[in-house]
Amino acid sequence: MDYNDAVTEVLDKAARIRLPGHRLDVVAIARREFAKRGYCDSKFIDPIEETLRECIQRWSVNEKRQIWESTETGLQSDVRGDTYTMDSIEMDLEGELMFHLIEYLSPDSGDSLVDPDEDDHSA
Repeated sequence: MDYNDAVTEVLDKAARIRLPGHRLDVVAIARREFAKRGYCDSKFIDPIEETLRECIQRWSVNEKRQIWESTETGLQSDVRGDTYTMDSIEMDLEGELMFHLIEYLSPDSGDSLVDPDEDDHSA
């Protein structure tokens, strides 16, 4: 399992979550929010983050190491995955995978950084 597989698994599971009063799941809403505004309210991201934590707890030690070693940070790490403590891997893995989840949900967000509080007054 690599980080792409992990991201896909988390998003597949999170796509089953619908918040009260919303007809779409949190993944679909998050994608729309990022596409429309360039950012997303945490009430839609929080359930995805919780799903990520649940997945990390369910994955085996071997899967966690494989995922960690497939990330850019894991590849660049001086510490081998088998000597890295599991607590450290889990903590770092959560941050790494959240980065990739957000990147996946907002594929165009890196193209132009716009402050949502700034008005567009171009002439």
